[in-house]
Amino acid sequence: MTQNVDRETVVSRLLAADDILILCHKNPDGDTIGSGTALCLALQQLGKNAAVLCSDPIPAMYDYMPITVFDGSFRPAFVVAVDVAGIQLFGERNNIQEYAEHVNLCIDHHGSNEGFGAKNLIRADAGACAEVLYDVLTALGCRLTREIAECIYVGVSTDTGCFKFSSTTANTHTVAAKLIEAGCHVEELNTL
Repeated sequence: MTQNVDRETVVSRLLAADDILILCHKNPDGDTIGSGTALCLALQQLGKNAAVLCSDPIPAMYDYMPITVFDGSFRPAFVVAVDVAGIQLFGERNNIQEYAEHVNLCIDHHGSNEGFGAKNLIRADAGACAEVLYDVLTALGCRLTREIAECIYVGVSTDTGCFKFSSTTANTHTVAAKLIEAGCHVEELNTL
């Protein structure tokens, strides 16, 4: 049975978990990769074992991100999907279906999300999944490093068309401002 949950429930679930696998959608874009990497870095900062898995290769344009790609070195005990609106978006390669069938937590911003996770935090009011992730990471109490801020910024920037789409809100700009304050180099990221 799936359940929609609030940010506090997500935080408590993440704090209680370890050996965390973060799944991204196939044909990865900046929002899914940025969200997945930011969450992974934050969890590692909290002493958690975490890694990211995607069915398709991660585009070279994201090579600057410090992505910990899942290499099978641990057995996932907790699975999180980021920016994935439906199970058909996981893809078929890298044994991703083995984990996609057991998503403990789904964090997303698509109103069309099917609620396939055991617990789901879906905020259709957010311009990007990374915007939702910013709120989660802040509540987790992790330190917003430049690397985490840049991953979140790429996600927000990608899914809002560099703040041009109608999904861009005042909150989107507030999050972007906080990311800049954390050391995000927007002038470099906006040229990618």
